[in-house]
Amino acid sequence: MRFLIVIVQFTILALLLSCDQRHSAPEVDPMLGVECFESHRASLPPGTQYEGIETLAVDGLIIRIMNGVEVVTLNCELNADGTLQHSGQ
Repeated sequence: MRFLIVIVQFTILALLLSCDQRHSAPEVDPMLGVECFESHRASLPPGTQYEGIETLAVDGLIIRIMNGVEVVTLNCELNADGTLQHSGQ
């Protein structure tokens, strides 16, 4: 009986650990993703929708967009202070 209790406890622990949520980039200003999307808007097909931030790195941001057919990603470079680099368009 004790063995069964240990097995059940171990199983519950394993399930809880396997359900650990992936943490999105902490302290990411959601507006940074919107700003990235807006900086690409002129080159995107009409009706393209911003879906959210995919990943954040020290030097860049990848966002998800829906282009009407599928969800794809776009890259934006970041300055050292974490602000979006503008390409001087």
